[in-house]
Amino acid sequence: MRPPRGSKLPIVRGGLPRCPLKVGVVYNSFSHKSMRPEECEMQSTGLAVGKHLRLLGHAVQFFDMDSPASIEELCSSGIDVAFDVCERVNDDPRGEAYAAALLEYLGIPHTRTTSWLILLGVDKARIKAILSFHEIPTPNYQIFRSEREALRPDMTFPLFVKSAASENSIGIDEHSLVHNADQLTTQIKKVVGELKSPALVEQYIDGREINAAILPGDTPTVLPISEIEFGDLPLDRRYLDYNSKWLEESEQCQKTVPRCPAVLSDAEQGVIAETALKCYKVFGLDSYVRVDMRFKDGVPYVLEINQNPSIGEENCGYVRSCNRYGLDYTCMIDVILQNALRRSK
Repeated sequence: MRPPRGSKLPIVRGGLPRCPLKVGVVYNSFSHKSMRPEECEMQSTGLAVGKHLRLLGHAVQFFDMDSPASIEELCSSGIDVAFDVCERVNDDPRGEAYAAALLEYLGIPHTRTTSWLILLGVDKARIKAILSFHEIPTPNYQIFRSEREALRPDMTFPLFVKSAASENSIGIDEHSLVHNADQLTTQIKKVVGELKSPALVEQYIDGREINAAILPGDTPTVLPISEIEFGDLPLDRRYLDYNSKWLEESEQCQKTVPRCPAVLSDAEQGVIAETALKCYKVFGLDSYVRVDMRFKDGVPYVLEINQNPSIGEENCGYVRSCNRYGLDYTCMIDVILQNALRRSK
């Protein structure tokens, strides 16, 4: 696909390697377990990345972070660069930071941002605190480690309850939006008890669900902005839960429809892009990122800074934005790989 007229693709140039490279795909096979839907997607992403790297002419070797033997092979592999799509080690979401840290210890350039920033990104409470410090709009919030803690006076219903550490919408369901103290207590108890994580309670913003994907390079570029439309879902179900992301047969999934580009005025696009790039700069990010927001009354409230958005071949928001910008899947993989090489220079 060609880019829209007048756009400039941030593909790395200027003396960096364009010859075939030895590229390691660092991923999760989850071969030790029966896979959940999101884990199937993670596995298939690693395989898709490897396929397209080969289309680019590179020699590809897969390294499964669920296999100690494969990790040992990585340590002695002699690869030139790693395309890192690992999301867990031993089912721990902090494992994506461990994988990047291992690559950094071995001196292998990789496609993710630095390991300590990945670890920071797993802690939603710290992300929220940094956003607030830099006056980036984000919903008012409170962290609960027990359902017995008191709700602050400035926190008013409705509120949204989720884990402060879990990814992939794990733990978010039809009860996550709460309207009274009893519902709040029940959800906090569920998150703390079942997910073994503090609960992040946020002021619910009943605005538009907006995603701003950022393509890395010398000049990070905000890709065409995407919106999730909720159709005729009831007002208290217009949010993305686990079903809407991973269970295709569910009503919640079928009625949450992506639109890219979102219908926005130039001014609205400008403030959303500006906010996404400010997040990128404040956190010192330098790889592919998606910033998730709720947009209401002209204000983009940042919900998440996803440092490892899905780049699977099927129905992924980041890939959809790349396609709309003019990058097909293979070109997207090349841009991300070349960005890793640029950083290593």
